[in-house]
Amino acid sequence: MTEVEPKPTITFGKFQNVDMRVALVRSAPIAPGTNAPSRLVALDLGPLGRRQSVAQFALVDESDLVGKFVVACINLAPRQIGEHLSEALVLGVPHPDSPDGQAQALPLFVSDLATPGDRVF
Repeated sequence: MTEVEPKPTITFGKFQNVDMRVALVRSAPIAPGTNAPSRLVALDLGPLGRRQSVAQFALVDESDLVGKFVVACINLAPRQIGEHLSEALVLGVPHPDSPDGQAQALPLFVSDLATPGDRVF
């Protein structure tokens, strides 16, 4: 279901607290032990190191993810998802084929002119 109403207005200062970065996807196998089909996405953030994200990208082929640049929020608290720790949130939009009760997504891709670790603003 698509949200129709926008979320409440926040200040620009609060928005600046969100640390969004360009990340290179190194691998994205299916993550066993999650409630909804998900991928364990290995992210390379260049000088900021590596993180993993558990993301509902099961409807996207791994070959369509690996080697691509995505947008990741890297300053959210880690989140336990099934048996995996998600250390970053890869931004995405709803996948049109997502089954009811799941939040399958399409990742937000970034131009290959970007560099891992670049700030997103």
